[in-house]
Amino acid sequence: MIRAEVTTGGLRVGEDANIVVHLRNDGTAVCTNIHFALRLPAQIPALRGNKEFAVARLDAGAEWTATVKVRPLQAGSWPATSTNFSFRDEVGNGHRIADFQALLDVSEHLERPPVPPPKFDVELSTVRIACGEWDAIKGEIVNTGTTAITSGRLALWGPFDVDPKGGDVSLGNLPPGEREPFEFHVLARDPGQAVPVHLLAECIGGAGGRIERRVMRTVAVGHLGQHRPGGVEILYLAANPTDTERISWAAEVRDVREALRMGVHRDRFVLHERGALRARDLTQALLDFTPRIVHLSGHGTDDGRFLAESVSGQGRVLLVPGLAALFKEVSDSVECVIVNACHSARLAEALSEHISYVIGMRSWLGDRSATDFSVAFYQALAAGLPIEPAFRRARAAMALSDERIHAPNVPVLYRGP
Repeated sequence: MIRAEVTTGGLRVGEDANIVVHLRNDGTAVCTNIHFALRLPAQIPALRGNKEFAVARLDAGAEWTATVKVRPLQAGSWPATSTNFSFRDEVGNGHRIADFQALLDVSEHLERPPVPPPKFDVELSTVRIACGEWDAIKGEIVNTGTTAITSGRLALWGPFDVDPKGGDVSLGNLPPGEREPFEFHVLARDPGQAVPVHLLAECIGGAGGRIERRVMRTVAVGHLGQHRPGGVEILYLAANPTDTERISWAAEVRDVREALRMGVHRDRFVLHERGALRARDLTQALLDFTPRIVHLSGHGTDDGRFLAESVSGQGRVLLVPGLAALFKEVSDSVECVIVNACHSARLAEALSEHISYVIGMRSWLGDRSATDFSVAFYQALAAGLPIEPAFRRARAAMALSDERIHAPNVPVLYRGP
């Protein structure tokens, strides 16, 4: 026998919904010529009118379903009926059901709170790119809102060429609090310390909300030893007071000079050296040359000050504030300072207020380790690496030959303005 049932997933005033008609053969034999005409109440009109269904055959235990889309107009319980519900059994006898009825419950319209538009931020992780060669600008989109971002796009432009194959980045699904990285390949032709990077981000939320945001960030353009007229001057200053442990600064300078000479970009570097450094020698050397790298080699005090030499050759402390003030005056030309002396991290941090890159030592440093660091650092620069990866190479080189120190923790790089 054929049984009819009408079900819903919940009906609400003013909202489109589906009504499902189920026809099921609950008997033990086949039924044929099945007809069912659904009559809906006036309070629940079908969007395309009432429906009639005809099924040629239903085997025992089989079911057939159909869907009618409706839009309820009034809350309450309303009867759905059938004006034509009939079928034939397995021997051909006709059957008609005249009293079919199903109650359909309709709820009041529910005012849902508006879904907030997506919120996000754009963070740039790249602080420096190469000048005159293709490099990458990287960053992340951060979903700072309470709703998911389902899609979006990101565009970048500035005073540089952007790879046309990747000038527009598509964004995927981004739940609240999550991040999605992005990367653009650019070619900057002119150096600068604060080159503008413009980004346009468009994000679409799960409920269709859309927000567009423009942001401007800056990056520095230019690497050491690359595309600067006249090359890179290195000013190597060493102090070895008579009342301190002797260091082999002359051998270190010789090894550094050899490292530069063996590099692919050897012609870009000029090394100047001064020994027996006194305070007046430091100020004079900064007047005599226009270095982009200043290398201080010698001894440091436990409280982070650098020891120069007095007129008699004994140690003379150079005060941290005074050195910071001096290097502030040459910060337009000096890009990197290396303080290759024990306990020099405090001095390096102070200098970084004015100098882009400053390297210091957190603790004691052996003579051999100091040389290993210096040679590896200048090897990397002469190979064309910028300062940060050159620093990492030099730090790793220290660990190759001296197990007494924790090489990864002793040298420290401070990034300045």
